[in-house]
Amino acid sequence: MSGLAAQADDTDDAALPVATLVGRAARGDRGAEATLCRRFLPAVRLFARRRLRTADAVAELSQDVMLLFIEALRRGAVEDPERVGGFVLGICRNLALDRVRQRERRESLWQQYGSAWTDLGADAPSPEDAPGYEIIHLEDCLSRLNQRGRDVVRLAYAEARSHGEIASQLATSEANARVLRHRTLHALRDCMSRHVSWEATAA
Repeated sequence: MSGLAAQADDTDDAALPVATLVGRAARGDRGAEATLCRRFLPAVRLFARRRLRTADAVAELSQDVMLLFIEALRRGAVEDPERVGGFVLGICRNLALDRVRQRERRESLWQQYGSAWTDLGADAPSPEDAPGYEIIHLEDCLSRLNQRGRDVVRLAYAEARSHGEIASQLATSEANARVLRHRTLHALRDCMSRHVSWEATAA
C-alpha cells in the first residue's frame, strides 16, 4: 500500500464511531487500533498531567495506560464499545491507584526498617510523585456528578460564592440553589463514604 493510500485509510478510520473501531480492532485491524490510541492519548496525557509533576512520570503512566488498552482491544475485553472512553478512564484510575498502593507499601517498609537502612549510610527516599487515595477517590466522585452539580461544588467551595451568587451563575432562584447545593453535597459525601472498585470499571 502506498503512503498516500495509507493516509487515506487513516482519514477514513478517524471519521468512524469508536464502537465500530473497537469491533474492527478486536478482529485484528491494526489501523483501527492505532486510530483509537491516537483518539484517546490526549485525554490520557491530560489525566496524567493533572496528577503528576514530572514529564517522565506523565510519559510513563500514559505509555502504561495505552499498552493495557491495546492488550484489552486484542483480547476483545472491551465489553461495551459505546463506552470505551470510560474503559480507558478505568485503566487510568487503576494505574493511579496502583501507584498509591506502591507508595504506601514503601512508606510502611521505610517506617519499619528505614533506620537500619540509613545506618548503612543510605539516603532517605524522595517523596513519591503520586496523589493519595483520598484525592483519586474525590476526583472519581466528582466525575460522577452531573455538570450542574460540579458547578455548584466549584462555586461554593473553590470560589466561596454565596447562595445568591450561585443562583445568579446557574440562572435559578436562591432557594433552588440552596437545595441543589445540599443535594450535591449529600451525594458527594455518600460517594466518598464508599470504597470505589475501579477494577470493575476496566474489567
